[in-house]
Amino acid sequence: MSNGIHVLVGDDFLEPDSDIEIKIDFIEDGSSARVFEIAAELIRAFEDLDSVLITSVDSSMATSLVLEDVQKSSLKIFLRNVLKQLDDDALKTLDWKPLVGQYLVKAKYVALKWLDEDIADGQPAGIEDLTEHIRQLASETDVRHLPDYPSINPSRLAQSLDEIQRTKVKFKEGEALTITLDNTDYHVDLQRTWLPSEHLQDVETDRELSNIVDMVLIIRKPDLLGKSQWQFKHGKRAFSAPITDKEWLDEFHKGNHPLSPHDALRVRVKHTVKYDEKGNLSEQTEEIVKVLEVIKHQDPPTFI
Repeated sequence: MSNGIHVLVGDDFLEPDSDIEIKIDFIEDGSSARVFEIAAELIRAFEDLDSVLITSVDSSMATSLVLEDVQKSSLKIFLRNVLKQLDDDALKTLDWKPLVGQYLVKAKYVALKWLDEDIADGQPAGIEDLTEHIRQLASETDVRHLPDYPSINPSRLAQSLDEIQRTKVKFKEGEALTITLDNTDYHVDLQRTWLPSEHLQDVETDRELSNIVDMVLIIRKPDLLGKSQWQFKHGKRAFSAPITDKEWLDEFHKGNHPLSPHDALRVRVKHTVKYDEKGNLSEQTEEIVKVLEVIKHQDPPTFI
């Protein structure tokens, strides 16, 4: 006889299509403790996966699953995904929770499909491609107003995905796992139980990643003494960063680049993320490595 356990992950901060449902179809064998253990392990695995995925948007964000209600009959467990923003004042002016919630749903869907690929022993799984796909999904939220969405450390992501794979092993023949993401049912392949951590290709855990992009930044406060960081604004986000272009700084301090309120700089920005020995994001910084142009503020025309 087949039964079902439904684990619903919802968030009243998120749009309705961001709900997640985990459905376990199991074979009754006299004890339901095993199925409860599987459900609990799946919840913990998704909590850990969310904690990894959120770092690609902002390392100061946190997410957790909170038990909302338990219903009898088919035993439905309702959870609420609580998103918190810890210390970045720039995001407080933006309704970022629905955007981040949708990102978490899409990223989990991509990860689950990736886990169901057929990977032979000794064959690299291409987890770097997965982390790049997830980084692109994070950048689509545009909640940071900067193109500095870091890739997740592959080894840390592999650790989280390993837990989902280990849970698959506990299903019996004839049982099924269906996960509904964004109103789409995804039937998990329980035969694919390979561990991503065993298919990493020379990925260092403790490492530093960086990328360089050209941007236009409005100057909020220059560093006139050369002993602190400049303050900039990009879109709705305010942030501080040093200018390390010594040639331009020397000219600036000689008075060759006079600045007025609301002037902007076209610059080359280096975004750097550092990971600790466990693969967790430990530091994220911006640095102005080249000043390309001073853009003078143009006052709107006045009509008499």
